[in-house]
This record gives sequence, structure tokens and C-alpha cells, in this order.
Amino acid sequence: MPAISVIMPVFNGAPFLDRALASLRAQTLTDWELVAVDDASRDESARALDAFAAADPRARVLRHATNRGQAAARNTALRAARGELIAYLDQDDEFYPDHLARAWSLRGRGDVLVFRYDLVEERPDHPGCGTVATYDPGARARAMFEETIAVPLGVVHYRALLARTGLFDEALGRYRHQDEDGDLWRRFVRAGAAFAYVPERSGRYHVRGDSFARTRPPAPPPVRQLTTVEIHTAKGRFSLWLPVPGAELVHRVFARHEYGGLAPAWLRGAPVVWDVGAGAGVFALYAELVYGPGAVVHCFEPDPAARDLLRANAAPFAGIIAHPFGLGGASGADHAPTARPLEPHERPTAGREPEPIRNAGHVWDALAPGEIDVLKLSVGDRGGDVLGALGPRVDRVRVVLAEHPNGTCPDRIGAFLPGHVPFGLPEPGHAPRILKYVRADVARSAGSR
Repeated sequence: MPAISVIMPVFNGAPFLDRALASLRAQTLTDWELVAVDDASRDESARALDAFAAADPRARVLRHATNRGQAAARNTALRAARGELIAYLDQDDEFYPDHLARAWSLRGRGDVLVFRYDLVEERPDHPGCGTVATYDPGARARAMFEETIAVPLGVVHYRALLARTGLFDEALGRYRHQDEDGDLWRRFVRAGAAFAYVPERSGRYHVRGDSFARTRPPAPPPVRQLTTVEIHTAKGRFSLWLPVPGAELVHRVFARHEYGGLAPAWLRGAPVVWDVGAGAGVFALYAELVYGPGAVVHCFEPDPAARDLLRANAAPFAGIIAHPFGLGGASGADHAPTARPLEPHERPTAGREPEPIRNAGHVWDALAPGEIDVLKLSVGDRGGDVLGALGPRVDRVRVVLAEHPNGTCPDRIGAFLPGHVPFGLPEPGHAPRILKYVRADVARSAGSR
């Protein structure tokens, strides 16, 4: 019995197969088998697979008479696999030479090993074309049931686990953009499988317009008017995907520190932050990098386009959690116009699809944060609705930072915060952009130290 079975579904993959197969042949661990399934390819894929199998007895090639889809091809290979472990190599990706050896040496750490991998952007009309970036599924582990945190290239698991979970769902995997791999990973979790997140990289995942894999870490579609903005901090350099005017927002947040001015003693060691109206996540990254190590930032963003950017930008940070809804005074669909200018990825309010809004008080009770260190509000003149829904719970918020849209009376926010005092007031004659409040007892306690 081989140590590891490598599963390869193939459909019209001739231009890439030599690269993928060469990466398998280069493995430092030699005790592997390849189970490749040609899913009725119409190009030279079958010939390339047959040539590889003729030269290497560790390879077997199976065939579908008709095209049945990627999930079905993987399942055919899995039924024929004999290895103790299962690894996945799609036709257009490649392993690093030590991947299988490392997986075998770490097999005692868990039922499922999840590796980092490199994303090679090859879509010619994508602004990041030609770039390579390492993706860490472990940073998205908390989002396992909201998104697909890893493509199969990054996963190795015991073959025996499939007896408890079943194989890939072929009803999901028949068409592109469906989530048969993430579905299987979630069934692993429900079956009680132990996951181990490995900091080393498994290989290179090539992102093409017709990539064979169904899912990938969230990335903004190339049709949007986007740009990358790089920020430099004491903790490193980070690139953010933002709408084209986003550089000005980054400057305000990271250079001018519009959300700064907080005394360190006001926050606990691992601060809890709620970012209401998170947008693309600029403030969320600021909170992670500036407010303190171990910060947990709950981002509430109902707009799917903005949330895609948020998830892409938050990928390196395990502490950022994206919730697919906004907060307000009542649960339901929000048709109200935003008080801030619309960004390029947003639609005008007229005819705009309603966005999901949940009662802020109900969400507080469900998440049970106990105390929140920073509540940031970027919901225009609806900030008062959020605070009103929180009611007496605001007494458990240490700091409130509320964007002050033009035409909104600052006193409306302050009226909901009788136990808080303002700080960071602008010079006379200058209207504040961010209204800042700290709970009075927190300010007194910090001042007495």
C-alpha cells in the first residue's frame, strides 16, 4: 500500500499537465501513487497521462466515457485510491518538492492537514497579474462554515476519514463556482476530524480565468475599478485592495490617525472591536495593527462587493471576522441611502437591492461580548439607530468612534452616551469628522494611574 495517493482530475488540461506531473515526479518522498481520471478530455490530455503512466508504474489512469465534472472525477479516483493519506493535485497546479514528505512526517498531528500555498495570479485583465502571494488558510479557520478556506492543493487527509463523511458532492461539483471542496471540509469538521494547520506551503495554485478549482480566497473581480494601496507599519508591509479613491482613506486612517488618540490604558490587553459599516476593511486593519496584539475585530458589512474586498484584505489576520449583515435599529432589509458618497463598487440608492440589517441589540446578545473596547460606526446618520438598539449595553462599551457625516448633529450621538465623555475635539471652528467618546469611568481610571 502506498503512503500517499495523489488525486488528479483532468479535463482538457494538456497545456498544463507536464508542469503538474513534473512537480509530482520531483517529490522527495517516493512512496506515492497517482490516480488520474481523464474526464472525457477533447485535447491531448489522455495521451500525456498515458505517457506518464507508461514511464512510471506508480501512476494509474482511469477514464470517464462522458464528461461528468470535477467532483465526479475526484470521486472515481478516491474509490480507486490505496494510500493511507490523500493529497490533491489539479491539472493546472504544482507541488513543491517536499510537500508529500512533509505531509507524511506530520500525519500524526491530525486527521486533516491544511497547508499554506502560493497564489500565482495569471488572469491577464487582473490588476495583480504576474504577482505571487502566499495564502494562509489557518487565518480563515474561524470562517470555515461561511466560506471555502482552502482549495484541495492545500489539504491532505487520511483516506479512512471518507468512510465517515462520504465523498465529494457531485451535485455541487458539476458546474463551476460551486463549492464541493468546502462542503467536504465542513463535513470533516462535523465528523469530528482534527484539523492541523501547517505553516509550510504545499505548492503553487495558478489563478486563471478558467482555473479548474472552483473556489479560491476572496479576490475582487477585475471588472471593478480597483487599486492596491500599500501601507507600511512597524508590524510589516501590507497591500490592500480598495476602490480607486481608496488611497485617500488609507492616508486619513494610517497617516493622520483619524481613529487614534486613545490612551493605551483605555483598552484591554486583547481588545474586542466592533466595526459597523466595515467597507473594505481599512479600519479593521488599523485596529489589528495599532490597538493592540490579539485584537478581535468583528466587521459588519451588508454589501457583498465591499465584503469581498474586506475578506481579501483581512486574509492575513486571524482576528478579523466578517459578518454578512449590517447593524441597525431593527432587523430586515435596508433601503435607506448612505450618508457618505458611494464608492465605485456600490450602486446608487435608487433601485438598489435591499441589504440585510440586524438589530444591534439582538446581535450583541447573540455574540455575548461582555464588554467591547471600541465600537466604530460608519453608517452615516444611522449611528444613532445602532446606539438606540444597543440601549443600556452601551455602558459596556469603552470607546465609541462615530463618523460624523455632513448635516448630522453631533449631539444626536452624544445623547445616546450619557456615561461617556468626548475626547480628541478639533480646534474651534473645525467640524469633527470622527466623533470620539470614552466611558467616563475608563477615563478616570486611566488618569489615576
